[in-house]
Amino acid sequence: MNRLSPYLDMARQRFDQLAEKDQKALMALAAFLVIVMFWLLIWRPLDQWADREYDELVLERETQEFIAANYERTRSLVKNQSAAPKKDAAAVIASSGRKAGLELARVQPARQGVSIWIDEAPYQKLLGWLIELHNKENLEVRQIRVERTDQDGMVKAFLRLSR
Repeated sequence: MNRLSPYLDMARQRFDQLAEKDQKALMALAAFLVIVMFWLLIWRPLDQWADREYDELVLERETQEFIAANYERTRSLVKNQSAAPKKDAAAVIASSGRKAGLELARVQPARQGVSIWIDEAPYQKLLGWLIELHNKENLEVRQIRVERTDQDGMVKAFLRLSR
């Protein structure tokens, strides 16, 4: 404070030398600047933060209401799904491969799932078939090796799928 004291004294002397009308104008300008700084640095960021938090609260409440409204339905679906007998993964894979128009060279059950060899298949068909297996039969790709063949768009693949 001692280092600022001479500067503050000089500023006060200059302020005192101003006309009364100028002093009032300078004080009004200072008050305006303090209000603007308060609004820019404190009020506006707090207001934006409050709006974001309120939006999150509304979203959380909607999510909670949705979960509460669908809880019983979901519980019954899970109960029915776990009670349903599991289909043999190899048989499901073989039949869905035929339906998808893929020629599976070999389908072999293994400890870590089911191994599948495909000698030649259109890449887009293979991809669609894998997505269908994942969505309808809950089969996950655990291992995959895809190689390009001489024909454009055709691939050779090895897959290991499991639940």
